[in-house]
Amino acid sequence: MKRLSPWRWLKRTFLTGLFIVAPISLTILLVAWFISLVDGLLSPVTGRMPIPGLGVIVATALVLLAGALGSNIIGQQLLELTEELLLRIPVLNWVYRTMKQLSEVFSPAARAGFRTVVLVEYPRPSVFSLGFVTNDLEIDGKKLLSVYVPTNHLYIGDVILVPAEAVKHLALSQQESVQAFISAGASLPKSLKTK
Repeated sequence: MKRLSPWRWLKRTFLTGLFIVAPISLTILLVAWFISLVDGLLSPVTGRMPIPGLGVIVATALVLLAGALGSNIIGQQLLELTEELLLRIPVLNWVYRTMKQLSEVFSPAARAGFRTVVLVEYPRPSVFSLGFVTNDLEIDGKKLLSVYVPTNHLYIGDVILVPAEAVKHLALSQQESVQAFISAGASLPKSLKTK
């Protein structure tokens, strides 16, 4: 294996660390901002005397309410109207669309997310990579599968288009495959079975 120069090692290590820390930090900042916003909105009601934990309780209740609304017909129609409005605002529409696609892929109820775990010959023949089928499509009458192959943890990877017949579907659950990626393959069973 080729040894990296100190500068390249530092750059590579820093970027890897950044991609590990960024999602965690952004999530914490987003939650803290939301709680702070709720606290600010509640201050006229509570007066000058802040009630410890009230912002957290109300923020949690709002998130639960949004989840409850999103799981019934009226709430879904309301969300569709809000989404339509957001998609009409320049710049914001791009941010919203990207965040929505990411959340759909990584969501537990992922309809458009990781469908099945597969094995593909990638990046060259005789080298196999684990990936997730995210879509199926057709190009010039040939059926292809869109396969997401994580390259650094789970949220950075390559999207490759592979002929459907060249993909081996594995009898691994999504949870087992995610654990395999996070553990750098250490948690894979000794014998992989195809479906």
